[in-house]
Amino acid sequence: MKPMPLFLKRSILNIKNKNENLFMNITGNNFLKYCLLFVFTICFIGCKGFTKRPDVKSKGELQFDAANKELVHAFEWAKNKALSYAHDNTDPVGYWYEAALPNREAFCMRDVSHQAIGAELLGLGKHNYNMFLKFAQNISEEKDYCTYWEINRYNEPAPVDYENDADFWYNLPSNFDLTFSAYRLYNWTGNKDYIENQDLRNFYTLSLNEYINHWDLSSEEIVHRNRSMHLKEDLSSSRFGNKRGIPTYNEGGRGETLIGIDLTASIIAAFKSYSEMLRIEGNILESNKYLEQSIREQEFMDEFWWDNEKNEYRSILYDDGTFDYFMVGKNQAFLHYLFYFEAISDHKKISSIVNDYKANFRQLIVELKSYLPIIFYENNHSKLANDLIIDLCSIDNQRRDYPENSFTVIEHLTRGLMGVDVDASSNTFSTIPRLENNEDWAEMKNIALLSNKIAVRHFGKSKTIVTNESGETINWSAHLPGSYGYLYVNGHKTACTSKEKNGRPYSYTIVTLNEGDEATVSTNP
Repeated sequence: MKPMPLFLKRSILNIKNKNENLFMNITGNNFLKYCLLFVFTICFIGCKGFTKRPDVKSKGELQFDAANKELVHAFEWAKNKALSYAHDNTDPVGYWYEAALPNREAFCMRDVSHQAIGAELLGLGKHNYNMFLKFAQNISEEKDYCTYWEINRYNEPAPVDYENDADFWYNLPSNFDLTFSAYRLYNWTGNKDYIENQDLRNFYTLSLNEYINHWDLSSEEIVHRNRSMHLKEDLSSSRFGNKRGIPTYNEGGRGETLIGIDLTASIIAAFKSYSEMLRIEGNILESNKYLEQSIREQEFMDEFWWDNEKNEYRSILYDDGTFDYFMVGKNQAFLHYLFYFEAISDHKKISSIVNDYKANFRQLIVELKSYLPIIFYENNHSKLANDLIIDLCSIDNQRRDYPENSFTVIEHLTRGLMGVDVDASSNTFSTIPRLENNEDWAEMKNIALLSNKIAVRHFGKSKTIVTNESGETINWSAHLPGSYGYLYVNGHKTACTSKEKNGRPYSYTIVTLNEGDEATVSTNP
């Protein structure tokens, strides 16, 4: 007889513990006992599901409407799909949402980092904090300062990626990605626990010191490192071999990858993020130390990864000394991480990479496409971004149910199309319209940021109306495309500031909003 499936054993055990009186009198034949247990379990699962789903109406307050109704439909699908992956505090792991391959019942470091802002917008802040904490609490010297790559609903490392502390799957950029994303969550929410919690602080400091040193990841050592480090077993008997320490998120490639450009970008982002956390606390000396390290890594990025002869970025260094560049198909393309980790600022290089993605993005898998819409929005390709979002949410997309897809669509529409961003340290949020045409309009309500709920309405690229729906007094940095000497605030001519980003000018002014206040900023009275 085949052994009882693990999930069924756990379900039976959980039900038995919760319903002791029901089972304590079943003392007869063991076969009868397990038959009754099995029937009760199947009925329980069939009627209630594995865990309680959050109420979409109570959790998903975020609302979106626009002239482009296909985009609205995509938003509604993404919102409902993402919320269907959220699990409240009924599993051993606590609050969590699915952030891995569908039906794996787990959350992965890379996916959680990428899904976190979308989750926050959908009211899943408790989920984010708990999941980040779980990763932080499981970092250990025994695992060579790694944590668990993927954690399941039972608060255990997902068996598909983990055998034991000496044999497991792990992508090295993930510690830095989590550090960067924790700072992003602080900035969006103002939740200082992301800075002050001791488990999280321990994770950041270990990742940016012991972890880097142990895996030879600093710019001084990284090109000379041993690709197969810290393997405690003979590879022939190891389940994961040297996948315990993949030096990139690119799991393909044409040979043995020594390092990927995304690893360098993630290190830059983590150093800068932790430097900012320390600055917020007032620890300027330590903050400057990490900032200097980020500058050194940025110099390595600009010198080592940029090929002056080809006038393009290298993307992978193989152990035979050869490089890959921008590639699609089997090897995929991973230069989008330069944008995601904010490791690129030269607008000519930015334009070159964006053009490469414009020409080739259709060949990419969903996981990689899910990084692109905001890049297109920020670089003046709003129509392409809109079309990509609609395609990602279309029933014709056979992998649209991948959780990362729906969560990131929410972020792309909020931060990309609506141009909303937040700076907790100055109690300020900013907006900039990225609509396709001047005749278009778009509106988003109940945007959760800091202690507030905000509504934003864009009319073309020349007028924005914002309401502080609830929460404390907050500053609005109202950006509009173009260079102007002044803008109109509620019809009054007001001095403004003009700047450039990625070679494109914009103008902005600061408006203070009390609870319930509404303000209009426009280029014309």
